[in-house]
Amino acid sequence: QWLKGRIYEHRCDLSPDGAHFIYFAGTGQRWWTAISRAPYLHALYFLPQDSTWQGGGAFSAPGTFWLNGGSGPAPETRELQQDPDPQAFPHSTDGFHMGDLYATRMAQQGWTTAGTRYDVRLEKPLSPNVSLIQTIAIGSKKRALVSSAFGLFEPKTGTETAMPKWEWADLWNGALHVATGGVLWRAKVDNDEVTLTEPIHDFSEMSFEAIRAPYDRG
Repeated sequence: QWLKGRIYEHRCDLSPDGAHFIYFAGTGQRWWTAISRAPYLHALYFLPQDSTWQGGGAFSAPGTFWLNGGSGPAPETRELQQDPDPQAFPHSTDGFHMGDLYATRMAQQGWTTAGTRYDVRLEKPLSPNVSLIQTIAIGSKKRALVSSAFGLFEPKTGTETAMPKWEWADLWNGALHVATGGVLWRAKVDNDEVTLTEPIHDFSEMSFEAIRAPYDRG
C-alpha cells in the first residue's frame, strides 16, 4: 500500500511475529498513530494527533502494543491489546529527544548501544572483522530532518567507513540487507569486505497505485 504523506520511521515497530505494524504518520496538516496488519497500512487501530510531538509506539510482545506519549482507547479488535505498563519503553518526542525510544528498540533487535539520544551509536557485528554501525544525522541533504546514517567499523584497526548512500541496513536471517537508491539488496560479508551481490527488488520505478488491504471492509 501507498501513503500520501510521511511515515516517521524512528517511532515505528514491527511486532515480534511480523503480524502487525505500528507507525506514526502525517501529511503536514494532520498526524496519527496507527496499527495495521503487515505489510499493509490500513488501520486496525487509529489514534489522531494535532502535532508531531510524540506518537507512534512499539510492541512488547506479539499483539501487545505500547503507545509513545501516553495511553489510548482500548482497541476494538481482539487481535490487539495495549501494554498495561505505560513505562514499558521510554517516551520520546521523536524517538530521541527526552527519551531513548529508538535505541531501546534497536537493543531489542541485537544492536549494542553507546551514547544517548541524537548522539547514540548503534553497532551490530557482521563478522569477527567488521561491524555495521548506525548513527543519527541531523539535516542531511536529501534526507529527513532526523535520519539514520550507516557505516562499517573494523574493531581490530578502529577504522570506520561511512556508507552515505545506504538508507537502511540490518541483518535478516543471518544475511546483511541494504536499501540504497530505491533498491533492496542482499549483501555478502567476506572478512572485512561487504559487497552488494543480489538485488531483491527494485522499487525505484514504482508509481502511486491505490491498493486496498484484504482486511479492509470499509
